[in-house]
Amino acid sequence: MRYVIFLFIGLLSFTLNAQTGGAYLHFIHSSTGKGIENVSVSFQLDSTAYGESTTDANGKLVHRELPMGRVQCTATLDGKAIIETSIFIQQNQLFYQAFTVDSLAIDIDSHSGAYDPVFSPQEMETGAILTQEDIARSPARMQIDGNYVQVLELQMVSCRVINYSNSFLSRDGGSSGATITRQDIGQLPLRTASGIASTVGGVNSNGDGTLHIRGARSDANIYYLDGMRVSASQLEHIPKSYLGDVNVITGGIPANYGDVTGGVISVTSRNIGLERAQAEIRRERNQRHPFILEEPILPEPTINVDHFLPIYENDFLSPLSQPNSTFGLDVDRASWTYVKERFKRNETIQRDAVKMEEIVNAFDYGVIPSIPEGELIGIQIERSKCAWNSEHELVAIHVRAADLPKMEKRKPYNFVLLVDVSGSMHSTNKLDLLVEGFKTFVRSLNNDDRIAIVTYAGGAGVVLEPTRCANKSDIIYALDQLTAGGSTNGMGGIVSAYELAQENYSPEFNNRIILATDGDFNVGISSTSELKNYIFQQRGKGIYLTALGVGMGNYKNSILETLADNGDGNHFYINDLAECKKVLIDEVGNLVNCARDVKLNIEFNPKLVSSYRLIGYENRLMPSRDFNDDTKDGGEMGFGHRVVAVYEIVPGRAEKEDNHFVKTKAKFGKSELLYAKLRYKPFEDSLSIERTYSVKEDQEHVSNPLLDLVIGFGLQLRDSYFKGDINVQKLKEMAQMCRANKEEETELLRMIGTLKDAK
Repeated sequence: MRYVIFLFIGLLSFTLNAQTGGAYLHFIHSSTGKGIENVSVSFQLDSTAYGESTTDANGKLVHRELPMGRVQCTATLDGKAIIETSIFIQQNQLFYQAFTVDSLAIDIDSHSGAYDPVFSPQEMETGAILTQEDIARSPARMQIDGNYVQVLELQMVSCRVINYSNSFLSRDGGSSGATITRQDIGQLPLRTASGIASTVGGVNSNGDGTLHIRGARSDANIYYLDGMRVSASQLEHIPKSYLGDVNVITGGIPANYGDVTGGVISVTSRNIGLERAQAEIRRERNQRHPFILEEPILPEPTINVDHFLPIYENDFLSPLSQPNSTFGLDVDRASWTYVKERFKRNETIQRDAVKMEEIVNAFDYGVIPSIPEGELIGIQIERSKCAWNSEHELVAIHVRAADLPKMEKRKPYNFVLLVDVSGSMHSTNKLDLLVEGFKTFVRSLNNDDRIAIVTYAGGAGVVLEPTRCANKSDIIYALDQLTAGGSTNGMGGIVSAYELAQENYSPEFNNRIILATDGDFNVGISSTSELKNYIFQQRGKGIYLTALGVGMGNYKNSILETLADNGDGNHFYINDLAECKKVLIDEVGNLVNCARDVKLNIEFNPKLVSSYRLIGYENRLMPSRDFNDDTKDGGEMGFGHRVVAVYEIVPGRAEKEDNHFVKTKAKFGKSELLYAKLRYKPFEDSLSIERTYSVKEDQEHVSNPLLDLVIGFGLQLRDSYFKGDINVQKLKEMAQMCRANKEEETELLRMIGTLKDAK
C-alpha cells in the first residue's frame, strides 16, 4: 500500500511538473495575403484536450501550456474545419507556423471590397485572377509594390498576373514549401516535375518519380496538373518545356486538398496550346527540331530553396520554476551577412534565416569588459530600458576574449581546405568567389604555415598534400585548377579531410579544417543527424572545423550550422571578397581559439524579476546540470572575440507557483537582481575556470541605442511575437538616434531605410 501511495505521489509530481511549450500560429488568406480573424484552433494529444484559442484581427494566436512532443491541432472557421495537422512542441519555447488558406476552403470572396488604384503584393499574388473591373482600371500593365508587371491572357473577363517584385519579408518563413516559377525552371538542369520539386528544402526524389517529404509518407503525397489530380508517374512524363510553375506544399496543407498526410505537388502548365505542346514532346523525344518555341531572355535564377533549421523562440520564464538559464556562447554571425545579401538583392528573407544572436553579435557596442590579470575572458553587465516595451528592461551581458598578445607569435597553421566543387557551386558567388578568397588568404600566410586541399563532388580526393606556404605558388596553382561539376558527396569529402588532418596532426600547429560549400549534400550520407554524429565523434581530437557557406538558391545553413556547432568550430556566410578577408585574415580569433566550452549560467532574483526571456541562442541552450560538467560542449571563443547575450526581463515579484512540489532555495539577498556564472577552459587546458558576477538592484540604467536598434530590427524581420510595439516606422525613428561610425552600422541604417510599412 505504501508503494502505491509513493507511486501515486510520484506520478502526480511528474504531472504537475510536466514540461510544456507553446505555439504561435498565423493564418493567412492565400489571395489577399491578409490575416484571417476568428479562426478557432483546438489542441489535443491522444485523448487529452489542451484548450482552444482564437486568432486576432491579424490572423495570429498564441497558445501556451502545451505538452512537449507532437500535438494535433484543428483549425475551424464558422464551424468548418480548414486545417488539420500536427505540430511539434519544445520546452519553454514557441513553435511558429504560418498557414496559407485557400479561398475555396473558407468560402471567402477574394475580390470583395474596394481595391486601391495601385495593387500591393498582399492584395494580389502570382497566378491570381483579376476581374473585368480590375482590368478596366489598368488594361495593359499593373503596378505592384512600385514595380510594373506584365499581364498575361488579357481577355474580356480576366487576366493573370505572372510576376511581381517580392517584398522583403516572406510571409510563411519558407516553412510550408515553395513555388518554383517557369523562369526558375529554365535555369535548372533537372528535366522532370519531381526532380524540380525535389529542390525544395525537406523534399527528396526517390528516383521513380515519387517524392519523399520529411516527416510524411511518400505514398500519401498528392499530385495535380492544372487543377486535375494525377498520379506521380503521369506527372513524370510531362516534358520540361510544358511545365509552368511547380508549387510544392510541405506543411499547413489547405483543407481544399482534403485530409493529406503527405504533401501536395501542383503543376501549372504553360499556356502554349496543345499543338505546341505536342511539337515540344516530339522534339524532346526524338531530338529533332520541327518546332522551336521562342523563349524570352531569362534573368538570373530567383529560385530560393535555402534551408534553415526551424527556430523556436525562447518564451518568458518564471525564475521560480526555471531558476537557471544556461547556454553555450556562440560567436557566429552568418545570419547577419546572409540578411545583408538578401537586402542587397531586394529578395525575400525566410523567418528562420534571422538568428537573433548572430544579428546582435555582428556589431560593436563600444563596451570593453576588463579581463582579470592572468585570465582570458571578462564580463560586463549592463541594464537598460526596453525600447519596444516600456514596462520591461534589458540586461546585456557583454563578454570579451583577450587579444592575441602582440609579442607572442601565433602557432603556425596546419589547415585543410575542404572545397565543394560539385555542379551546384558553378557560379561567380560560389566557387569563383572562394578561389579568389583563398588565394588572398594564402598570400597573407607565413612561410611555416601549411595548407592542404581536398575537394569533393560525386567523389572526394586530395588535390594538394600539406604544403608549406614558402611554396605559395604551388598552393595558388592548385586553387586555380578547381572547377565545378557533378553531384555532391559531402560526407566523402568530410571523411577524407579529417583523415588527412589526422595523418598530419601536430600539437605544435593550429590544426583546422575549413569547409567551403553551399551545403547541398546529395550523395552519400546527407542527413543532418548522420553528419552531426560523424562530426561529433571527431571533436576533442585537436582538429577544429570552420564552415564557410556561400551562394543562394540551395544554401543549406541547417547543415553547416550543425557541423560547426558539433565540430568545435564556427560558421560564417561569405557573400563577397571583403567578407572573406574579414573572416580569414582580419579577425584572427576566427581561426585561433583561446577558450573552449564557454558557458553562461544566469539566475534572476524572483523577488525582483517576475519573468525573463533570453533573446536568441535557442540552439545553444543546455540543462543547468551541464554547466559544471566539463564533458558537455559549450561554445568556442577566439582571441579578440566579443559576444553579447541579452535578456528581456519583467520587473516585479514572481508569482507563487501553483505546484507545491516546486521548491527553490533562497540564494539572493534583497539587493541582488541577478547572479551570473561564467565557465570556460583555456584553449590547451582540460580544467575549467569559473567566475561569478552579480548585478545590484540599484545598478544604474545605461542607454545603448545601437543595441536597441539591432535587436528591434531582428525582431521586426522575424515578425516575432515578442516584438512589442516595434514596427517599421518606430525602427526608422530609432535609427535617427544612431550615428553610423562603422561600415556595419551604415549598412544597418541603409537597410532600415528601405523597409516599407505593411499594407
